[in-house]
Amino acid sequence: MKKYVIYKIFIIFIYICVIMTLFFWNQSPKIILNGEREITVLLNEPYQELGAKVKTVGQKQHIKIEGTVDTQKVGDYKIRYFLTDKGKTIETTRTVKVRETEKPTIILSGNMRVNMCPNQEYQEQGYESYDNYDGKLTDKVIIHKLKDKWIYTVEDSSHNPTAIAREFIYEDIEAPSITLQGSSVVIVYQNETYQESGYQAYDNCDGDLTNQVKVSGTVNTAVLGTYELKYTVSDTSGHITEETRIVRVTPKPIETGKTIYLTFDDGPSRTITPSVLQILKEENVKATFFIINHDDSLNYLIRQAHEDGHTIAIHSYTHNYRQIYASEEAFFEDLRLMSEKLEEITGVKPTITRFPGGSSNTVSRFNPGIMTRLAKELTNKGYIYFDWNIGSGDAGGVSSAYEVYQNVTSSLHNGTNVVLMHDYESNYYTLNALRDIIHYGKNNGYTFSNITETTPQIKHRIAN
Repeated sequence: MKKYVIYKIFIIFIYICVIMTLFFWNQSPKIILNGEREITVLLNEPYQELGAKVKTVGQKQHIKIEGTVDTQKVGDYKIRYFLTDKGKTIETTRTVKVRETEKPTIILSGNMRVNMCPNQEYQEQGYESYDNYDGKLTDKVIIHKLKDKWIYTVEDSSHNPTAIAREFIYEDIEAPSITLQGSSVVIVYQNETYQESGYQAYDNCDGDLTNQVKVSGTVNTAVLGTYELKYTVSDTSGHITEETRIVRVTPKPIETGKTIYLTFDDGPSRTITPSVLQILKEENVKATFFIINHDDSLNYLIRQAHEDGHTIAIHSYTHNYRQIYASEEAFFEDLRLMSEKLEEITGVKPTITRFPGGSSNTVSRFNPGIMTRLAKELTNKGYIYFDWNIGSGDAGGVSSAYEVYQNVTSSLHNGTNVVLMHDYESNYYTLNALRDIIHYGKNNGYTFSNITETTPQIKHRIAN
């Protein structure tokens, strides 16, 4: 009996095993992914396939993989894992998300903190936006306009946001400006009428304030002297600006007899100017030097000439005709540079000048009429220009010191004699003729003087 029970239990066990084997044998395989079903990869970083696995009863199945991931392009990519079992396809998928996380940039033109006049509306100065993946995003920028700031926001295709603010400070911090028309230093001859050249005033917040300018001071042309005119204006915020014009009332030039005015253009130079100054000092003669810009190492010669009592006058900063006579603005910029340099060296603002090439030059004809306009405007600005009525020929027309001497002495006459000479580098013809010219003048009843604001003005007929 006992053996029978054991036998029956054994038979039942075998039956269960057969049933279980048949059950598992008929089950379809399952694909199991290595790693997560959804993976995120950063833009331009490598993607490494993790694969999948599956086991079936009795054998190991081979899994096929389809699909690619382009990590240089943002997007969602599907990877398919599949196998064929008993005529049926078993598959699963993995999603690989390529994402870009770098935020775009916004670049503001102008300042991020802007001072604004009260009640002034900000005028956009511009902005640009770029993204490392999407490229230019300027047209995607949204501006949120608040009272004290504008907030610029943008979002790239991966929804990475960027925001930047431009802040506004409503405060008038600038004083108004006054622009004097004409020169800040004006020369008027005694008993002639002083004419106001005019002025303009402007404020960044209040606009044109010309009508609110107050002028104080008077000019009495009957009395020689220096007068100050003060121009004052204030804006609504209380800022005050003041400018000053100096008016010099001087004697009207009068012919004083036989006078020689020796003038030297285009200096100073190392080889000629020191000896010229030495001769003038020994002969007790004052002259006029029309200076052009040179190396600052020669400034000491300009200073010495000034300290010796000679007139330091303006010739040109560049002496480049094409550049100087290109426009009125170009000429007066050249004049300003030379004037400031001479004032820095001597401490005196020069008012005597000579046009490069003289007022009768023809080298300026590429700009028709400019000499006529400059001569008038130069005078209105308080400068006095001098040409010459005796030429030494030392700018290239002579071959000896004797020719320089003859050209000068044979042209002398009663009245004002303004002699054109040059003290440029290596001009020994003029240097060697200078003392003889002085002796001739002294021996023939001439006096020597330097040009001043009261010297009778020698002007050529303008040819342009």
